[in-house]
Amino acid sequence: MTTRAALVISLALGLVPAAPALAQASGQQQVKLASGTWWGSVGDRVELTIKDQLSTRTLQGIVRKIDAQKGLVTVEVTVDGKTSQRPMFASSIVSMKTLGPEDAGAPASPKDKGAVTTIGGGSKGADPAAKSPRGVASGKTDKEGWPLDENGFRMSDKTPVFVLPWVGPVGQTARNEEMDAIAAEADKWGPGQIIVLDIDSPGGLVTEIFEISASLGEIRKRHRVVAWVREAISAAACTSMHCDEIYFRTVGSLGASTMIAGANTVYGPQLDAFKDEIGSVIEKNGRPRMVFDAMVLAKDVLTYTKDPVTGKVTWHDKVTGQPGEVVLSDEKDNLVFTASTALDSGFSKGTADTEAELGKLLGLDDWFEPVNPGEKQPYGRKLAANWKKLFEDCEKDIDLQINILQGAPKSDPIEQTSAEIRTIERILQWERRCKPCTDSKGIDRERLEKMLKDARKRLVDLRRAQQR
Repeated sequence: MTTRAALVISLALGLVPAAPALAQASGQQQVKLASGTWWGSVGDRVELTIKDQLSTRTLQGIVRKIDAQKGLVTVEVTVDGKTSQRPMFASSIVSMKTLGPEDAGAPASPKDKGAVTTIGGGSKGADPAAKSPRGVASGKTDKEGWPLDENGFRMSDKTPVFVLPWVGPVGQTARNEEMDAIAAEADKWGPGQIIVLDIDSPGGLVTEIFEISASLGEIRKRHRVVAWVREAISAAACTSMHCDEIYFRTVGSLGASTMIAGANTVYGPQLDAFKDEIGSVIEKNGRPRMVFDAMVLAKDVLTYTKDPVTGKVTWHDKVTGQPGEVVLSDEKDNLVFTASTALDSGFSKGTADTEAELGKLLGLDDWFEPVNPGEKQPYGRKLAANWKKLFEDCEKDIDLQINILQGAPKSDPIEQTSAEIRTIERILQWERRCKPCTDSKGIDRERLEKMLKDARKRLVDLRRAQQR
């Protein structure tokens, strides 16, 4: 993190490392889907939604093979009374959930379930991929009292959700450190957990995007990461698009990823590199590059049309005049999605204003945020609240200490110098406890340490002079 004199940019480059389509952990395998993640094993009875040319289709069957090298999942399905084994690329599977082991009951016929056609660019219904894997009870508990399975993971009869309120400026009260911490808490429950970033942020600094990209890249290898958007502007919009899935609140907004240095918009090679690298991230996450381009520059127009039969969305970087065309951004303003435009275009997977509504979209029967014994709040909510309070306390006290330093000098030089030393020491304590806050105030640690050294020497000289 730089000081006030350093280049300040509201957004910057970030690249999520590409997660493998298939990976193994704890006796189960991770399947990275087109959207979301599934954890399971050969022999699991599953329900999955697959891309089928211009529509999507929902099927039930038994997983017969998982080929990590080729990225294939083979599922035995029954269609129109005929049973066959279908190899499917993991990248073509929109969602996948485990219904139980093979012997828990025969899968329902697809004829009973019916085919599901998506509207826009993604599924609007539940995406129940990556429900928490549950092992066999070991009879043991951890130090906090949670029952453990045979792999040492916590167990519950409900699927846990780990919510992290991600609020305020990116790099200040919205940081990657809390992402890492809640992921570590989710790890205690095993791979494939659902982590919800409850985003309400106006954006932030360039340096933070690098850290956020690295953190989310690692977290998404283990868990399903969901962005739930109230406000996600600039760097927060970029953060949202690093997630597996995006959902909006009714009043949600996301976009305007303008790159700024000081008070000016950045253009030229620096901006081009930013667009190229972030555009790659967007495409790897299954979102059109031109969507991000229209967020970055107002001159990049974005519209879309929808096939009236299939609902398939086609994006355009210019106004085409086609029937039913929706213009999302013109040459005057950067693209900002609302909940309605995001949903209609398929950019978001749904709109929810409550946890219960979001839970349904995520394919959950109940909304369950684990609360550790002895605590009053779920881990992520307490984590965010504690950091926010520390940051706000730091802001108030730093302002107070700066006012003391800049105040009228005391008549007694020894008393004045002693007060300066106490104030500088106090600010340096905050620099160690809450560096994002002191950085936002332009605090230069090296300069303060020099001031402190000079003040201590001056105090020694004043006391010696007094004793003569």
